[in-house]
Amino acid sequence: MEWSTRPARPDQPFGSWADDLAAAFVRLEPCRIAEAPFAGAICKVDAAPLQISRVTASGHIVHRLASHIAASTDDLCFVNLQLEGLGRTSQRGHEQISAPGDLAVADTTQPFEIAHRHNFRLICFAVPRRLLPDALFDRPQLSLSATETGRALSRTLASYAELCLGGRQLSGTSAMLGTHIAELIAHAPDILADISAERVHTPVLLSVMLDHIARHSDDPELGAPALAKKFRCSERYVHRLFAATGRSVGEHVNEQRIAACTRALLDRTSARKTIAEIAFAAGFRDISHFNRLFKRCNGLAPREFRRSAAH
Repeated sequence: MEWSTRPARPDQPFGSWADDLAAAFVRLEPCRIAEAPFAGAICKVDAAPLQISRVTASGHIVHRLASHIAASTDDLCFVNLQLEGLGRTSQRGHEQISAPGDLAVADTTQPFEIAHRHNFRLICFAVPRRLLPDALFDRPQLSLSATETGRALSRTLASYAELCLGGRQLSGTSAMLGTHIAELIAHAPDILADISAERVHTPVLLSVMLDHIARHSDDPELGAPALAKKFRCSERYVHRLFAATGRSVGEHVNEQRIAACTRALLDRTSARKTIAEIAFAAGFRDISHFNRLFKRCNGLAPREFRRSAAH
């Protein structure tokens, strides 16, 4: 479902935006910050047990009023993942400032205000309140952008959301991802807290580790010991987590490295680089090992692969 508003009349600065917000979320009251023209768009998908929306709009304020709540039976929380711009969420006397990558929580059963001074873009996860732990309301602002682990969680949530928004016809996939997103959000305080990773729900921790591998596969030291140190758990626990994927930590790392080398060998801008330079830049230390893995994955040795791609 999609909504788009570009008001044409100066006496109606938000056009149908209030109705669009109500259709996509709950009843909210938009208010102007400046006299600049307003434009807004919402793209929404159902991903049971939650709903996912991408909101892109000019700067403005929205209020959830007591009158809205009195006429509503909704029991939802908005967990907003800031993508662009700065947001300010105020509720229960607490103010949350969200930079890109941060999460902010707003409970629709109580009044709140969400303000953006300038153009912004965010992902809104509308989650039934019963699925979220009390700890999330004790700590409604989750500054994911402040730590590497938080940034990994932020990227994971954004990727899952975009996958759902881009594949709305795949209802089964969206529902599966929606369940996993709800788990990630529910365990976000634990992930960011200074606790042992072994206390974090297994699928959540595995997702964050896989994201870390995807982002840092060029690190020659990346492996089970490095992951154990990074996420404060034992190597044995890391291996146990990855056993559920059917592949070892090393196989996941090598998959990312081989993919990076394959792209480089196909890229004309890398034509002057030697195969060894490409392999070492991807994180390999042993060129013979790299050659064997590459041929196993692509059916050709790196040199033959490059030669065939040039023709």
